[in-house]
This record gives sequence, C-alpha cells and structure tokens, in this order.
Amino acid sequence: MASTTIKMGKRGTVVLPSKLRKQLGLIDGSLLTTEVKDGEIRIRPAYFYEPEAWSDQRRAFFLLYNSMTKEEWDEVLPEVLALGMDPSTIEGLPPNHRDTLPTNAELNERERKAVVTFGREPLSA
Repeated sequence: MASTTIKMGKRGTVVLPSKLRKQLGLIDGSLLTTEVKDGEIRIRPAYFYEPEAWSDQRRAFFLLYNSMTKEEWDEVLPEVLALGMDPSTIEGLPPNHRDTLPTNAELNERERKAVVTFGREPLSA
C-alpha cells in the first residue's frame, strides 16, 4: 500500500483521506485503535463486540430449561416469577417441562447405576 503524508492539526487532530476511509469501511464515529511500535504510530479499525442483552423471557427460559431436576426447577422458579414470567407462557419451553425432569433421588440413582455399569467413580455434587 502506498504511503500518504498528512498534516497534524491543532490538538493533535489527524484527518484520514477519504480514499483510505472508504477502503477500510470507516464512517463518522468509527472506533480506531492506536499503538506505538518500533517508533511508528499505528492506527487501525477497532472492532467492538457488544454482547447480546437477554430479555427477561430469554433469561427465564434458560433458567428453567437448564434445570436438571424438579428440585432445581423449584429453586429457580421464584427468580423466574420475580422477572414477571409465567412458565406456561415462556416461548420455546415445552409444556409441563418440570414433569419430565427427574427428582434429585432419581438422578442420583441413575448415576449410581451408571457407576455399576461402567465402573467409574460417581460425579461429586
């Protein structure tokens, strides 16, 4: 890439030539990263990642859907209700999902049988 000479203005302002801005897809307000390396000032586009903000319904869905046992469901239910969510109206959550979950005792029994069958140590809680 050919180099271009530009002039620094008052307060250190630098104007990037329009050809360069277009080439890099920079628009008004674009973020740039600067660094000094080997006696050079390097400027490059900064890519900013903004994590997804979950809605209350999405949070409630994950809290309930990821419950492993009926008891765990019952533990997170107050948090879901505090979000103003009714489990029966949460999109994507199967109807009667809680009824499909094992109890803690049933899950422990499954694990015990797996240990006997496969001969490994049980997972610690």
